[in-house]
Amino acid sequence: MSKQSTILVKGRGVVMAAKTKKKTMSMVPQAKESARNVWLAGVGALALAEDEGGKLFDQLVKRGAAFESKNRKRLGTMVDNVKDLRGDVSDVFGKVVSPVNTAVEKAMHKLGVPTRKEIATLTKRVEELTKAVEKSRAKPRRPASRARTEAAVG
Repeated sequence: MSKQSTILVKGRGVVMAAKTKKKTMSMVPQAKESARNVWLAGVGALALAEDEGGKLFDQLVKRGAAFESKNRKRLGTMVDNVKDLRGDVSDVFGKVVSPVNTAVEKAMHKLGVPTRKEIATLTKRVEELTKAVEKSRAKPRRPASRARTEAAVG
């Protein structure tokens, strides 16, 4: 049971219920006014955003342009630094790779594996010999003399 129904049972409830109803009725206009004020605050915020929105947009564009130009300079500096580093890395890489290549060549030579240069030289020589053989085959052969042929047969 609620307090109101308990109060009604005791006998004096009629007076108490009337006071509660009167108090509730006096709060209705206040609630309506509060709701209206909340509504008006929302409408005011919308109007302010509409009025100030253009100004805010312009400010944001200005700040964005300044930020972009500032960072574009930074980006240019970073790209230049990377280019410088790339050259340095290339130099260091050359200094590191050269001794490694030399060591590998020596090890392969000890094992009897020919180097690229030796293979290229041999390949060139084989091509020259192949051309010479093809050239000699292309020449017409002279007929053997009869004396040599008869001596070989007889």
